[in-house]
Amino acid sequence: MTTDTFRKKETHSADVLTMLQENTDLVVLDVRTKNEFNAGHIKGALNIDISQQSAVDELNKLDKDAKYIVHCHTCARSNSAVDYMLKNGFKNIYQMMDGYFGWNIKGFPFEK
Repeated sequence: MTTDTFRKKETHSADVLTMLQENTDLVVLDVRTKNEFNAGHIKGALNIDISQQSAVDELNKLDKDAKYIVHCHTCARSNSAVDYMLKNGFKNIYQMMDGYFGWNIKGFPFEK
């Protein structure tokens, strides 16, 4: 294997909060619906509703070399997004396993 191989790391909201404070290069990818996103999301997050037919096209437009934190409400939809991303050449993906639910229940900052 070369250093160019992609990888996935599972993480949780508390770690994500620290990561975002320490690294401004991370892209938060929220794959919930537009209504869920509009009700509250992590500041600066990009929203691609994985349940929409256009999601694949939107994902394909993203920089495959960027570092992404992918989440949904819990973890089911983000699994689909992360699987697709890994199969299509994305190299650095952190999946927030407790999702926005975990972020919200801990009282971490969000925006509408």
